[in-house]
Amino acid sequence: RDLELTAVEFKLLQLLVEHPCRIFSRQQIMERIYHEERFVSDRTVDSHIKKLRRKIETVDHQATLIQSVYSVGYKFEP
Repeated sequence: RDLELTAVEFKLLQLLVEHPCRIFSRQQIMERIYHEERFVSDRTVDSHIKKLRRKIETVDHQATLIQSVYSVGYKFEP
């Protein structure tokens, strides 16, 4: 089943998938996927992660591919 992702969701997923098991802080994610001229809070990253997880779960209900690392950030765990 195909996932319909926004451009930001796609960039976020691509970043995480290309670096499996690597932990990215919210700041690192913001620097890599958002345009510098646009103000983005770290909670925006959380929102995009939440939406991306929901979309992945529509394909696989038990998928926990994107994991939170408490007080650090997020990682992709294949």
